[in-house]
Amino acid sequence: MARFDNVENISAVGDGATRDGRNLWMVWGLVDPNSFGEFFPYGDFVGWEEGVKRHFDEEMSAEQRAAFDNWDVNYRETVSRKFTEDGGALSESHQRPSEFRLDESGKSLGALLLLTNRLLAVDAKMHELIESLEPGVHQFWPLRITQKKGEEYPVPYFGMIVRHFIDSFVPGESVGYEGSQELNFFSIIHSTKKAYGDLAVSKSMVAGNHLWRERRLKRPNILFSDELQAEMTRQGLRIPKHCRLKVV
Repeated sequence: MARFDNVENISAVGDGATRDGRNLWMVWGLVDPNSFGEFFPYGDFVGWEEGVKRHFDEEMSAEQRAAFDNWDVNYRETVSRKFTEDGGALSESHQRPSEFRLDESGKSLGALLLLTNRLLAVDAKMHELIESLEPGVHQFWPLRITQKKGEEYPVPYFGMIVRHFIDSFVPGESVGYEGSQELNFFSIIHSTKKAYGDLAVSKSMVAGNHLWRERRLKRPNILFSDELQAEMTRQGLRIPKHCRLKVV
């Protein structure tokens, strides 16, 4: 059986229920890991900062550098915001980390990882699953995971940029969040199963989507469909704790 944290048995609910008892309108929200471990490994990228700086110093024009106050750190921060924000794909090779070095060897890793600067990484099975449901939607590239002494981690991984952003959060049907329409920002207050269940998303907005980031809901920010969750369970893919949201 697949191992998941805080996932209940699913029963038929409402008009979206299928013959096998699964609700097609169910939506799940990812709970960010709050400590280092199998989903949030302790380590860092190898050569990424140096590659970004080299591109900034050697390949960008004086005018381009001036747009970042002639400081490569400002450019690097702009690149890293694309890891989580709707800033477009990482179109140039120097923008994409190619290796993540673990500080602790011999640790088992999940199928979905949160790395430095909140970059996501997925193993080969998770990559194949996401591509089967949403081909060509998200950005993937090979990302080496290496052990403390440089040896390869035995499972291949891919860096991932979630490239689908929607605004499905329904504040008027939700409780237990902070933020406002004026601030254009919302966030859950307590990361509990009950609190997630009190957050509402729009059925019409989430229909047909499998993996996305929310534009205004910052926590949880990564949501996914019941179909994706069911297939992860069937394949035994380990991902961080996730809880169901309310669909209205």
